[in-house]
Amino acid sequence: MKLLLDKLGISIEHLKCLDEVFSEHSEEYQRINSLLSSESYNQIYEEISRELYAGGKTGASSHVKLNRQMILGDVIEYIFSGRTYYYAAKSTEHLKHFYKLIFYSVNQMLLFDTITVNPELRRAYIEKLEEKIPIDFLYEKVGDEELAIELKENDVKIWQGEWTPAIDDFVDSLLPKTLGAPKELIVFAEFIRLQIGIIIPLLLIQRIFGNKNPIAPPDFLILQSNKEIYGVEVGYKKELQSREFSIRTSIPTFAVDLKNNMHNRCPKCGENILYCDVMIENYSNGTLQNLITERNRTSRLFCSECPNFNDGECKFSNYYGRVEGVNFNNQPLDSKFNRHYHTCCVKDDTYSYRRQPVNILENHREDFFAQIPEIDGIKNLINK
Repeated sequence: MKLLLDKLGISIEHLKCLDEVFSEHSEEYQRINSLLSSESYNQIYEEISRELYAGGKTGASSHVKLNRQMILGDVIEYIFSGRTYYYAAKSTEHLKHFYKLIFYSVNQMLLFDTITVNPELRRAYIEKLEEKIPIDFLYEKVGDEELAIELKENDVKIWQGEWTPAIDDFVDSLLPKTLGAPKELIVFAEFIRLQIGIIIPLLLIQRIFGNKNPIAPPDFLILQSNKEIYGVEVGYKKELQSREFSIRTSIPTFAVDLKNNMHNRCPKCGENILYCDVMIENYSNGTLQNLITERNRTSRLFCSECPNFNDGECKFSNYYGRVEGVNFNNQPLDSKFNRHYHTCCVKDDTYSYRRQPVNILENHREDFFAQIPEIDGIKNLINK
């Protein structure tokens, strides 16, 4: 993602150069700047500017609304749904590279969440932010600077009692909506691949103006060949929002989400499970289906025959099942329930079966699998 962000930064520097020169040499440009920063308008200007950077995360009832995590996520989604899709539209070969870029960027976004379980990395990130961003902007929300000091001085991790809601909101505000944005980008890629209609991404459109109050649109509009139009929302927790859009526009809207074997946090190490190189390469080339095996009505990309598996050492391989031992917080794992783990984290561990220890690697070698993109609810469109 570095090159993309570097180029985006250069675009900003380019515009700033334009602004600086005209601020110095154009009287009318100076007059407009003075109007915008005048006492009568400056407060409005400040409020509008918070839609581009807001130092924190506040609730809907807060007097000053701060949604830094949404802004950072929108910037990343702009790269894909606002610019790089021009590259993808050039040819089938270009589209393959676009898919690959999406999946590797999603992996990087999932890695960002590591600051919730890696205090050293989190400390380095907060210090880098403090070095690069003025403190007044970075900690616009009252109390965030104190939380930053607290987090730099201790090793608290998510899933611990000391990880308070205030800490959770603060850390969440430092990241580009690492739960929602990866989902939306994967769904975007799947919609293109499945050719379910003309896809109109609305990921960056938070409100639509009309003949009444502005309304929140779904994440996508799908225009099908039979002239039917559908709205698609990513995530099952926005029913009220989707209902209002449908009532106001007469466009039926439904939700999709990732199936529950995707983007899981491994309880053993605390990091998210990523997409592997083999999956990404074959997905991009359109050959992934050739590697998929159906077992017990579940599609799997099994790992045992992959040369990268390396006797369970592959960092992308998944194990879904029970494990005895402790999690990344040194707390007992709930061995009564199946969970998703990195195979490399648990391959030498065991669980009890009929009061006997069962070694995971020895007894599940043929069951380990790589994460593949699967969208729950998408059959509503495919089967039409």
